[in-house]
Amino acid sequence: MLVDDGAWTRSRKQVLLLCALAIILDGLDNQILGFAIPSMMAEWGVTRSDFAPALALGYVGMTVGTPLGGFLGDRIGRKVALVGSVILFGLATAAIALAHGPSDISLYRFIAGLGLGGALPAATTLIAEFTPKHRRSLSVMLGIVCIPIGGMIGGLLAAQLLPAYGWRSLFVVSGLAPMLVAVILAFALPESPQYLLRRGADRRRLETSVRALGVAVPAGSHFVDQRGATVARASFGALFESDYRRSTLALWVAFFFCLLPVYVLYAWAPTLLTSKGIDVKLASLGLSLFNFGGVAGCIAAAWAIGRYGSRIGILTMAGAASLGAAILSVIPLSASSQSLLMPLLFVEGFFLLGAQGSLYALATHVYPTSIRSTGVGAAAGFGRAGAIVSAYIGSAALGYGSEAFFGVIVTCLVLTFIAVSVVNLHAASLRRQSYGHA
Repeated sequence: MLVDDGAWTRSRKQVLLLCALAIILDGLDNQILGFAIPSMMAEWGVTRSDFAPALALGYVGMTVGTPLGGFLGDRIGRKVALVGSVILFGLATAAIALAHGPSDISLYRFIAGLGLGGALPAATTLIAEFTPKHRRSLSVMLGIVCIPIGGMIGGLLAAQLLPAYGWRSLFVVSGLAPMLVAVILAFALPESPQYLLRRGADRRRLETSVRALGVAVPAGSHFVDQRGATVARASFGALFESDYRRSTLALWVAFFFCLLPVYVLYAWAPTLLTSKGIDVKLASLGLSLFNFGGVAGCIAAAWAIGRYGSRIGILTMAGAASLGAAILSVIPLSASSQSLLMPLLFVEGFFLLGAQGSLYALATHVYPTSIRSTGVGAAAGFGRAGAIVSAYIGSAALGYGSEAFFGVIVTCLVLTFIAVSVVNLHAASLRRQSYGHA
């Protein structure tokens, strides 16, 4: 129980920090196209619907890459899967700077999507497996909060670079940064000790990994993964064994209907706002506020899960997010309404992205070591299918106005609420956990 019951040492927190760097860049590269689309439309003389295939193919890449990355994380190592994914999405994002039309972007976004999808399950699994149990939900949420931080950074970059240097500069910056971080990860990030133990790694590698927990390793020590013995080998079929079937199906539905509205906003909110007479800089700021709200929301959700358990924490976030979207659907969108619109975007980000991040924390709790990365990747990958749908639903909803646009978000969040309530392997509150050990 070195992982579950140990102290949250400096070396463990360093793993969180390194994974957080990768997740920040995942969030940045994931959202950067949404900021650039209005400028691309103006330069190439195309319409927003011309970008729907490019957005969709990016999400197809993520839909394939997420479960594949999770599976590879269980088979070849969390660290290898993470470093490879970061390199892939960095190279493909940088290549978009050379694009000459939406068709070029479609190819590059698909390749980037493979890496963007693969990075997250590997990173969240590493974070979970280097964090003691009483801090695990908080630690995973601190990692997931880096997705909106990346989007927030993207908004700030777009506000500065687009007017001065054009949209291509965005992709140069957001493509080169991941490749630099990948080098850092390759040298500084340890592999999961639970993974190494399950895969029968040699004792030297295992001891090096255990020391990253901040634990001294006495000579002759014997290591055992107590929870990992329930499933012998990583496979997608193991997710549907009797212990996990109900939670797996409910998680997949929850991820789908939570990620769909997130990506509708990421991809189409800047276009919606600029179509209402709001300038590009202010529209970028609005999406940055949405992401900034998500940062606060993820931290609040982590506290709520620890205090009240994942069921109450996530249901509260999803319910409040649906109410916030309903309010956004009825207010007028214009430059003159920015004093109301901007705070509402912050609040919506708080609850919607807080709910999204909570689902990753829940998924790491549901599955044991041997299928944790596969389970997280499969759930998030199914959610990415919602992102594919968002490319077309968002574009279509824009044609019917802001009421339909935010109405889609309300509907999805209601379905997320229902799915989360069906999951039967929720994390208990810290209070209940402490009673259970008394």
